[in-house]
Amino acid sequence: MNFNFTKIERTLGGLKFAVIILTLFALGMIVGTFFESYYGTDFANRTVYKTWFFMLIQAGMGISIVFAVFVRLPPKKRLYGFYTIHAGLVTIGAGSFMTYYAGVDGSLLLPPNTPNREVILSDDVLKIRFPDEGRVVSFKLPYTGFATRVGETYQGIELGRYLPFADKNFKWIKEKRSYSNIDTRHSSKYSVANEMVAQEFTLSLHPESVDYESTLTMGPLTVHYLPESLAPCFGRNNPSKLILWDRTKSECFTPEERDISIQKAESGNRFLAFNHGDKVMAFFPDVSPWPFNEQKQVERGANLRIFSKTLFEEKPNLFLFGKTSAYYIADEEKWTSHELTKGKPLQLPWMGFDLVLEEHSDKDVPANIPEGVLPIQKNNEMIKGNTRSLELIVQGNSYWVSNDTPVQLLINGKRVVFSLQKESLTLPFEFVLTQFKMDKDPGTNRPASYESFVRLFTEDGPSNHHIYMNNPLKHSGFTFYQASYSQDRQGNYSSTLSVNVDPGRPFKYAGSLMLVLGSMWHYWLNFRKKKKKKKVTPLMAALQEEDLA
Repeated sequence: MNFNFTKIERTLGGLKFAVIILTLFALGMIVGTFFESYYGTDFANRTVYKTWFFMLIQAGMGISIVFAVFVRLPPKKRLYGFYTIHAGLVTIGAGSFMTYYAGVDGSLLLPPNTPNREVILSDDVLKIRFPDEGRVVSFKLPYTGFATRVGETYQGIELGRYLPFADKNFKWIKEKRSYSNIDTRHSSKYSVANEMVAQEFTLSLHPESVDYESTLTMGPLTVHYLPESLAPCFGRNNPSKLILWDRTKSECFTPEERDISIQKAESGNRFLAFNHGDKVMAFFPDVSPWPFNEQKQVERGANLRIFSKTLFEEKPNLFLFGKTSAYYIADEEKWTSHELTKGKPLQLPWMGFDLVLEEHSDKDVPANIPEGVLPIQKNNEMIKGNTRSLELIVQGNSYWVSNDTPVQLLINGKRVVFSLQKESLTLPFEFVLTQFKMDKDPGTNRPASYESFVRLFTEDGPSNHHIYMNNPLKHSGFTFYQASYSQDRQGNYSSTLSVNVDPGRPFKYAGSLMLVLGSMWHYWLNFRKKKKKKKVTPLMAALQEEDLA
C-alpha cells in the first residue's frame, strides 16, 4: 500500500524536527534541575515541569515519534525494532499523561497518636468562610512561580495580587477605620539583649493588628502590653496591690486612693464593692478582672476593670505600656516603674537583659507586609520565600492573607474569615502514628534512617503497618512512602508520608519493557544484516572477477 505524505508530515517525522524538540526538552530539563536544586522542587514545578510550554514540548516529542513511524510505512522487517521502540515511547507518554491529569501526589502529616485522613496537595486555594451562615467558598489560585494578579471578585471581595513565594517585612501602616478617643490602640517595637542572645519583638493593642498581640513569652519571662493609662499605678506599692482602671476616662487608681474597703467573701477570696457613678461595682480581684452583677455573673462589657499585682509576683513578668515599663523586684519585695527613652537601654533584673524601646506609635498599625521573592533552598530546607500570600481588596481597603495568618473581617455586618491553604483530599480511611523510629549516624545527630509504625482504620477494622524506605504501604490504589519527619518543642516526632496514586504506571512499565525489547530487536536485526553482508561480499567479488575474465 502506498502512502502519499504531505510536506508537513515529512517535516514532523523528520530528523531536524526531532533534534529541535529534543534540544528544547534537554534545555528545559537542565533549567528545571538547576531550579530544583537552588530554588526548590515546588518552584521548579511551577516554572518548568508543570508549565504549558514544557507540556507542549513533550507533546511535540510525541508528535515527532508518531510521524517518524508514519514516514517509514509500510512496515519493513529491518525496522521492526524501530517500530517497537517508538511504540514504547508513545506508551510511556500516554502513561505520563494519565498520571498528570488523574494521578495524586501529596503528603500526609501524622502527629503522634492523632488520627488524620487529609492529604495535602500542591495547589493553593483561598477559602472564604461565613461562620454565621455555615457556608464556605473556595477559589483555586494560579499555579505560578511569580507574582500574578488573580482579578476575580466575589460579593464585593476582590482577589488581588498573589505571591506564591514571599517574605514578610515589618512596616507601619495607616489604620483603615476611625476610632473614638477612648479606644486604646498604641503599638511598640522593643528589643532585649544580653551577652548571649538578642531578640526584637513587637506588641500591639490596635484592633487592626493581625500579626502582633499584646502578650509574649520568652522562656521563663512573660511580657504583657497594657494601655498607657495604667502605667502610673503599677509603680505604686499600695498595700492591697490592686489597681482599678476606668477605660472611658483613661485613668487608673488604687482602692486606698478612693477609700474603698476590701473584705473577704465566705470562700476566702477578697471582695470589694463601691459606687461608681450611678452604679454599684463589685469585684473579686483574685478571680477575674471584670466586675460581677447581683447574680454573680461577669460583666465583660464594663468599662471599669481591676488588676491584682500579686498574681504576677511569683514568676518573672514584665509589663510594658508603650513608653513605660514596670516589674516586681522579688529581692526587694516591691514594684517599680521606669520611663523608656527611644534607643536608651534599661537594665532588667533577669539574666542581665537590657530592654530598649525601638519604635512607638499611638495610631499606626504594625504589620508584616509580604513581598514577592525568589525562593532559596539549602540542605533541602526553604530558607527564603516560604510564605504564600494573597491580597484582598474589601471596600477599598487592602488586606493580606497568608498561609500562616488567616484574616477575619466584618463585611456588611457579617463575620468573614479568609484562609490560604493547600488543596486537600480526604481519604476514605484513617491513619494514626503509633511509633516513630529514627537511627542516627554514629557520633553525629544526622539521621541515617527513619521509619513509621502506623495503625490503619478501615471499614474492615484496624491493622498495623510498618513503613520505611523502600517499603511503602499500598492500600485501595494509594501508595504511602516514608518521606520526612518533624519535631516539636517538647521533643515529639511527627511523620510525613508521601501519598501517590499513579494510574499511568502500568503503561509506563509496559512502554519501558517495549523500549528494552525494541532496542534488542533492532540491534539483532542490524547485527544479522552486517553478518550477512560479510558472508556474501567475498562470493560476489569472486563472481565479478570471473565475469571480467
